[in-house]
Amino acid sequence: MEQYISTISGLWPFIVAAGVSILLAAFFAAAETAILFSNKARLHQLAEEGNAKAGIALRLALDRERLQGTLIVAENGLIVLASAIFAVIAVQLFSLVTVAVAVTAVVMMVVVVLFAKLAPKGIALKNPDRLVLMVAYPLLFFTRLISPGARVMTAVADLLFGSGSSRGLSNTAGVTEEDIKAMITLGGAEGSLEEDEKELLHKVFEFGDTVASEAMKPRTEIVSIPKGATMQEVLDVVSEYGYSRYPVIEETVDTVIGILYVKDILIDLASGDIKRGDGVHRFIRPAYFIPENKRVTELLSEMQREKFQIAIVIDEYGGTAGLVTTEDLVEEIVGSIQDELDMEEKEVEIMDEKNFVVAGQSGLDEVNDLLGVELQSEDFNTVGGFVFGLFGRMPKVGEQLRYKELKFEILEHGGRKIEKIKITKL
Repeated sequence: MEQYISTISGLWPFIVAAGVSILLAAFFAAAETAILFSNKARLHQLAEEGNAKAGIALRLALDRERLQGTLIVAENGLIVLASAIFAVIAVQLFSLVTVAVAVTAVVMMVVVVLFAKLAPKGIALKNPDRLVLMVAYPLLFFTRLISPGARVMTAVADLLFGSGSSRGLSNTAGVTEEDIKAMITLGGAEGSLEEDEKELLHKVFEFGDTVASEAMKPRTEIVSIPKGATMQEVLDVVSEYGYSRYPVIEETVDTVIGILYVKDILIDLASGDIKRGDGVHRFIRPAYFIPENKRVTELLSEMQREKFQIAIVIDEYGGTAGLVTTEDLVEEIVGSIQDELDMEEKEVEIMDEKNFVVAGQSGLDEVNDLLGVELQSEDFNTVGGFVFGLFGRMPKVGEQLRYKELKFEILEHGGRKIEKIKITKL
């Protein structure tokens, strides 16, 4: 017994060294988590206000490759060191080497996972913004100390496994679009984001994936002006529909020759330069034509750069598929905008918790969000088009159809398109 106690007494330096190694590994794990999940905008603000720790933390966060190399070398090196030291301790305590190896493996696995990984990362996640300021100076010191060795290991890895292989991990450490979407959803669930704020942020991301055919007004809803129309005829159309810009056509909507801006006519009418019986040909501006698959982000940039507010969407056969305005693009993010001339019409009328009356032109995404359903189609963007596709023909008023856990009933149609649908959750 005395010999055993004497043996343990002689091992205290090793025990302390192993403990310090685990604590340092825990420090690096916590620092990594704090850097990754800290609010970079807040750090930037603090740095501008003169907070040196925030400035250091921000520089480390932005220099991901150097930081990641330091953390990988430090964490793994310390864990290997702690394991080697504990192996020495185990060999001294147990006569059989196999037993010592087994004990080392089990104990170190528990210690590393629990105390060098889970616990420090969990602590850091609770308040990363505060912790990142606490670890800024020590982490800067260790980064300067370890990064030369990390660079050597990086060069060796590149030499052995190909250029850039050692940077793969650091590159993946960046925050992806999916990460941001997940954080937005989490923020909404935890209450740090209001529901409308969460929806707006999600729509911003969806906007980047939207193409012109999804945002446009379809050709069946285009109000056009014949090129031979008089000023009075144009004013009559404006009085009825209230739009400020109209495509000018030669024969049909497939032959758009330009765009008429109502303000151009009104200015000259007010000054007396033209009469109500004059033609509109002198006021026709060039039309801007785009393909159906043009991304709306590119289109919006072009509209800002070229200073136009309306574009004609052309299909692959050269026909007019629809038109899109700057207002249509903005509505893709903020939702429908009603101005003083718009007739307010409910796209979704809630009858009770299971029954809804939906306008045929309502977008599938909007209806999915409002009703909590999953209607998806690669061929149609509206509920009316989706139901038309399910029937495979133009249904009659009163016809019903079941799809998954929903029942669709046609309430109104305008000859060649479905106007109103009743949706019932079964």
